[in-house]
Amino acid sequence: MDLKLLRNIAYLFLSVIVFYMAYTVLNNKNKIYESNKELFNKTIYNEAKTHFENLKIFRAWNSKFGGIYVKSQSGLKPNKYLTNNHLYTKDNELLVKINPAWMTRQLSEMMNAKSDYKYKITSLKPLNPDNKANAFEKEALKYFEEHTYDNYFTQEDKQNNMLNFMGKLIVEKSCLNCHSIQGYKEGEVRGGISVSIPMDLYEENWESLDGEYTKQILLIIIFSLVIFVIGILVINSIYKNQKHLKELKDKYKILYDRYDYAVSGSKLGLWDWDLQSNEVYFSPIWKELLGFKDNELENDFKSWEDRVHPDDKEKTIRDIKDNHEGKTELYENIHRLKHKDGSWQWILDKGKTIFDKNGKALRMVGFHTNITKQQELEHELLKLKVAIDHSPISIVITNIEGNIEYVNPHFSAVTGFTYKEAIGQNPRILKSKLTSPIEYNIIWDTLLAKKTWRGTFKNIDKEGNEFWESAIITPILDDKNEIINYLAVKQEITKEVYLKEELKDKEEMMIAQSRHAAMGEMISMIAHQWRQPISVISMAANNTLADIELDMVENDELKENTESILDQTKYLSQTIEDFRNFFKPNKEKEIVKPKDIIDETLKIMLKSLENNNIVLTICVEDESCIEVHSRELLQVFINIIKNAKEALVSKNIEQKEIKVRIYRIHNTLRTSFTDNAGGVKESIIDKIFDPYFSTKDEKSGTGLGLYMCKTIVNKHFNGVIGVYNSNGGACFYVDLPIKN
Repeated sequence: MDLKLLRNIAYLFLSVIVFYMAYTVLNNKNKIYESNKELFNKTIYNEAKTHFENLKIFRAWNSKFGGIYVKSQSGLKPNKYLTNNHLYTKDNELLVKINPAWMTRQLSEMMNAKSDYKYKITSLKPLNPDNKANAFEKEALKYFEEHTYDNYFTQEDKQNNMLNFMGKLIVEKSCLNCHSIQGYKEGEVRGGISVSIPMDLYEENWESLDGEYTKQILLIIIFSLVIFVIGILVINSIYKNQKHLKELKDKYKILYDRYDYAVSGSKLGLWDWDLQSNEVYFSPIWKELLGFKDNELENDFKSWEDRVHPDDKEKTIRDIKDNHEGKTELYENIHRLKHKDGSWQWILDKGKTIFDKNGKALRMVGFHTNITKQQELEHELLKLKVAIDHSPISIVITNIEGNIEYVNPHFSAVTGFTYKEAIGQNPRILKSKLTSPIEYNIIWDTLLAKKTWRGTFKNIDKEGNEFWESAIITPILDDKNEIINYLAVKQEITKEVYLKEELKDKEEMMIAQSRHAAMGEMISMIAHQWRQPISVISMAANNTLADIELDMVENDELKENTESILDQTKYLSQTIEDFRNFFKPNKEKEIVKPKDIIDETLKIMLKSLENNNIVLTICVEDESCIEVHSRELLQVFINIIKNAKEALVSKNIEQKEIKVRIYRIHNTLRTSFTDNAGGVKESIIDKIFDPYFSTKDEKSGTGLGLYMCKTIVNKHFNGVIGVYNSNGGACFYVDLPIKN
């Protein structure tokens, strides 16, 4: 073949090869250019979408619990745009309610302050005017209303060199707790979260790539003309491409690190499950939640399966399968996992299944969050709620104006007002005419002084029926010691009040019965007192009659007999007065000395004691005063001395003695009566104050004397009466508070 032809053929072949190579390379480079451009756009879009979905997950977590409560710290105050925006623990600690929107806003504000990225939650009709939408956000929200199947909206802000992204928020049932007043309905699009990303970083990379693209085109043309140089330029191009890929890798690593820092900071345990190979990756934080180090727990499905609580396992696996089968968009489950130390940890497990284009489940990714403390707190709150709901006492909480904010079921059972009827009302709906305005003023003065008031009310229920309540009302203070609420704990005591009145009537009746039973003894004592005066009167009268019949009347002797009769009748009159005072009603308490009552007692009983050869001595060691019904205390002393006299007489004691001693024990004045009649049998000493218990026969005693003494001393005087054996006799004592 002709060399020239061969050369031409070679030229032609070389030209074809060079042209084909140039065309192929240039065409591929153009595709790479477009692919990189698309990759950059998609990277920015996906980053914005990722930030939105993260915020949405946090918001969904909050929404699941209908809002969360946090301690009021660093000036955190209840959100005025929320209803039921706070509550108090049993220790009166303020808990502020954070609803999904407010929590999202706070997270956004924190991230806005720490990065160039901008986040915001808004709507076309926000409750908080500070959350109103800007021009881009209004356009996006209107777009969502017109395009219900689109979830995202983007727009490039060339003036500020930002990419604006917004994801829509669907109105859920929990949203209506705060937004129902705005006319929201479940399933509507009424808001969204915007994410603004600066384009500077990405434009820098794009300009670099665009420059490289131009260079490569020139190099490819040169490489096509000069075959030997093209190899060097290709190697250089490969090197530059590798360098560029490394730069991209570094940029992506920064984004990955940011994501990793966010996950680590939030203590979320990441897990990644390959459904094809059944391989599972558990992050170090995931293992740390269960008390393990990274190398102590294998990345195997059984590491999770073997630790699920048996009671939770079936439902958890069922929820996972439902997500694999597409029955649920997101997987969410709460279950218990066994900790390394053997304890059970409550875990909030969230994830999502990834499907291929044919709908086959390929992979599942999610996070574990330890919510043990929250579960324990919820359990405690539940126990507290159950306790309050089943409490046999009424619990009422009002605001500072006194309007009711909470009542428990027992309040409704007592008053007849349902929860809805009571809320917003003032407790004066229960007010009866028995409690005066002055008493209510005293209550308010006590509460406004930040003190607790205790007392009783006679109230009326919804039907107008009267009932009695014992109440404790106390102010609830915030961390600044300011009153924010009032708490009333009330117990119905209607039956107790009526029983107390009935018991009081019975006691009065028994006291009267006891006095009547003593009348016979009193008459006997009067007989003892009158026997000698009557004998003197009779003798004086007989002497006078004898002198008249014998006509031996002398004026001096007649005068002497008459004066004697007058003296004795005066004595008889005084005796009647002494006994009459014993039965005189005594309504008001008097401040007296026990010695004075003892003297009154002896006026009635002294003759009876003398006739039975009983010596009574009195030792007064303290002359303090007491406040009592003197007639009732007289009855007590007469009963005790009479019992001592009867014991001494029945046992034929030769030297009969009763010693009365009045002395002080701390703030109490004791009056003791000690005899030498041998004492009380130990088998009955604990029973002698019981009603109708008597050591005498039915004709001699009623068994009410000492019982009524105990009733009078304990209930009427707030004192103590008792007995013990000492030195061959019984010692009865009466302890009464000293009146300063």
